[in-house]
Amino acid sequence: MVITAWGFAFPSPGAGDVAVIVNPQNSAVSELSFLDLVRICEQGQQYWKAGEKIYLVLQDRVGPERTTILTKVYNKSDEELKRFWLAKIFRGEITGFPKTLSSNESVKRFVAQVPNALGFVDAGVADDTVKVLRIDGKLPGEKGYALSLVK
Repeated sequence: MVITAWGFAFPSPGAGDVAVIVNPQNSAVSELSFLDLVRICEQGQQYWKAGEKIYLVLQDRVGPERTTILTKVYNKSDEELKRFWLAKIFRGEITGFPKTLSSNESVKRFVAQVPNALGFVDAGVADDTVKVLRIDGKLPGEKGYALSLVK
């Protein structure tokens, strides 16, 4: 998203950072610690504290958002992540891979429609159809934000 004023274009605060988003009706969460985010992404935590199943959605195409999540959250390559999921399925810890979608817009639309979904998008596309979570007390664009874009 770009904000214009007096004919000048300015990027939205946090544009380029990866935003963690949930459905705006999700009252179970407005902030996560980075460690809790990792637990959710690795499906060690599969339910919100109120007991609802978390529907994790990732982007399936290689791009800056996926690269940032692979590097900072999973600390794995794409191939290593696939093996990680297969091992969890084999051990019966999960029933299948997380849902994957092809773009920031498709992830945002899915999260906006699914009450217990959690996804990742470029912070510049986040709007009032989704809720952006604070990670360790910080939002995208703030100094020290954990999911600043990996270039």
